[in-house]
Amino acid sequence: MKIAAVICEYNPFHNGHKYQLDLARRDFDAVLCVMSGSFVERGEVAVFDKWKRAYAAIINGADLVFELGTRYSLSSANGFASGAVKTIIRTGVADAIIFGSEVNDIKKLSEAADTMLFESPEISQKIKSALSDGLSYPMAQKEAFDGIIDEDLLTKPNNLLALEYIMALKRNNSSIVPITHPRTADFFSDIEKDGFASASYIRTKMRKGEDFSHLTPYDFSNCAVYDTNKLTDIFKFMMITKGEAFFADIPDAENGIYNRFLKNLDKSSFDEIIDACITKRYTRARLKRTVLRALLGIHGGYRDPQYLRVLAANEKGREILSLMKKRASLPIVTKVADFPKDVMAEDIRATDIAALCANVPQKTGRDFLTSPVMI
Repeated sequence: MKIAAVICEYNPFHNGHKYQLDLARRDFDAVLCVMSGSFVERGEVAVFDKWKRAYAAIINGADLVFELGTRYSLSSANGFASGAVKTIIRTGVADAIIFGSEVNDIKKLSEAADTMLFESPEISQKIKSALSDGLSYPMAQKEAFDGIIDEDLLTKPNNLLALEYIMALKRNNSSIVPITHPRTADFFSDIEKDGFASASYIRTKMRKGEDFSHLTPYDFSNCAVYDTNKLTDIFKFMMITKGEAFFADIPDAENGIYNRFLKNLDKSSFDEIIDACITKRYTRARLKRTVLRALLGIHGGYRDPQYLRVLAANEKGREILSLMKKRASLPIVTKVADFPKDVMAEDIRATDIAALCANVPQKTGRDFLTSPVMI
């Protein structure tokens, strides 16, 4: 069985995602997904819960969906890609990773990834100097590789993620093949065309209360909707009661960030606080991820995945799970109660904190109460 893997967030699942899964099924017998759970890489709660999004994927072309640990989904592009790729490698069954990119040129991406992996001391020093000048890491990297790597590869979001996926595969000496395809819509596009639109555009329509059903192959109309701004008062409470200790051992929480947030606690929403704190060094996504990691108690830096959490599967997906019992190098979790709670604490806590963001009341402990979606 030839199996393709897709790294995703499905925030929300839309027609472009279905198109990608359809492409994968042309050349592969099955598709497994590694999907962000309750929180996503842009530093927000996912707009729908992880089981609804996983189910939408399963009925639209995926065979098996695993949860990407919250530690990785709330990381920079490097940490996100490293955690997702390592999760896929640990399944022991994936033949390829398929991803969209603006450049749609795997040779060009692979060559750029090699250049970045084996950066010269001169490039390293340029990055260090740019960071010292107050630039964010992505901007420092772009400046250092100016004239060496095409600017589009270092500025377009999906090109950047593609580079990180390829570098993660190379770092792990993996035989998994990277395959790219063109995106159906620009990452931050504010238009829709032929039934396709970016997830960002769809989320904007959701916030405005506008219909987006024609842009998704799944009916989300009866699903609870989640909004990070509902964490505003909790964030303020933690800032006031914990003080600077709130950000202790949180990656990216550099000296001075507490005072920057404290100075803007008079703002009325989480988003407004974040926007008031943005600088050329602190991007919006970085600030939001830092706060959410602190709220969720995700301390320390990168560490390897410790389990493979199943969110949804169909019949073919269950065949893959049977195959994984022989090949996977991590335990497969289908029932959270049967797995050591302390190992999964971050993801369990993330689900419960996310529940506070819903527009209708949600139970806590859903990870223990909700079984994987099997169809």
